[in-house]
Amino acid sequence: MVMEPRKRPGQPSKRNPGKLTTTRRGIRATRRLTAVRPLRVAQPAGTRRHPLWTVLAAYLSGTFVLLAIVFLALPQRAGGLPAPGARTWDYQLETVALQGHGLLNAYARGAVRTTAWLARSSIERQRDVHRLNLLEYLAGEPAARALAGWVGANRLVLEAATIALLVGLAAYGVLRRPAGREWLAAVLVLLALTAVVTRPVTTTRLAGRAGVAVPNLVLRAAIQGDASRELRGGSQQVQQALAGRYWTAFVGEPLSRLQTGTSVLSSAPPTGKPGIVGYLRGKVRAVNDWTIGRHGVERSVISTLAVIYVLPFALALCALAMLATCAQALLFLLCLAGPAALALTAEPRWRRQVLRYWLLPLGVAVGLLSGVALASFLVVRVAELLHASDEYLGLLLAGSAWPTLAIVLLVKRWRRRRNAERRPIVVRGGVA
Repeated sequence: MVMEPRKRPGQPSKRNPGKLTTTRRGIRATRRLTAVRPLRVAQPAGTRRHPLWTVLAAYLSGTFVLLAIVFLALPQRAGGLPAPGARTWDYQLETVALQGHGLLNAYARGAVRTTAWLARSSIERQRDVHRLNLLEYLAGEPAARALAGWVGANRLVLEAATIALLVGLAAYGVLRRPAGREWLAAVLVLLALTAVVTRPVTTTRLAGRAGVAVPNLVLRAAIQGDASRELRGGSQQVQQALAGRYWTAFVGEPLSRLQTGTSVLSSAPPTGKPGIVGYLRGKVRAVNDWTIGRHGVERSVISTLAVIYVLPFALALCALAMLATCAQALLFLLCLAGPAALALTAEPRWRRQVLRYWLLPLGVAVGLLSGVALASFLVVRVAELLHASDEYLGLLLAGSAWPTLAIVLLVKRWRRRRNAERRPIVVRGGVA
């Protein structure tokens, strides 16, 4: 029974005024309404915020496309990189040549040359990352010199236009007194562009050195934590030591075995190897047989294993060098835009955009370049340590490789026979 309120005379009665339904269907509808999330207010066009990773992906993709265009537009400059300032390294003096006739010797000769090409290419790509910024060398320096010549030829016109713009912006800000500081930001941007345009060569060199300094600093920090404590000196000395070990492990030792049957030439200087080979040929007959190519089968096996050994490390180092080149180019472009980006922070409303589209990508570019440089160092060290462990294992099993393999096969056969004896025999009617 439902109680109704008492009504006054002459006033119509209302049944359940303002009362909510207490049925199950009403409770479910109420729960559904409370569970619905409030709708977001639609943002106007042009104010959508992009995530940081989207911005970074766009920056890296654009930098890669720019590098590809520069390579296609300037093939003569891309093919002639400047010679390094340091002295010639040992791998550049190595002569990869094998004597002998026949198909197997020809295959071994091509395989060992392929091994040397892979190792040399990976070393040179890593060496280029530590000594120059590729985008600055290919496009930045020529564009800066051309801009410097154009500015020198039109100096009076550019100075008059700059002064007129500065006076106009200052007068607008002082007389009109706008609410924002856009005029001040425009004045600072104009001053920053003027400083960049008047010194284009210096600006591009400073921006390019930033991309070279980061991997060198990472390399110096990495050798401090190296457990071997054998790498000392500056970045050039460390790179030369790493390159020498890498070349000796993957090219020098296989080449020595192909020429003499032993690894006696692996640690010899490249200029002294012909004399050592000539001396050993006159003293040891087996060395002469290897030198003239009487072990074609063994040569083909050794050269094939050498190519397979060096291939993954060379590909990894080249891929890391490509990624480092993209990070260097992005860092170069962001450093060039640095003066204008810092000038835009004079307007408080633009500081968030400067943080999102310049400062954070700059930090990520530095971090990416540092990570790639560290990964390259670790790849070279892992390759060296893996090859050293392989040599050490071969030294331990020297003269006993076949007995060791026979023992392993006998033990495996004995375990298989023992397991077969323990297996139950199933017969009709039960288990025997």
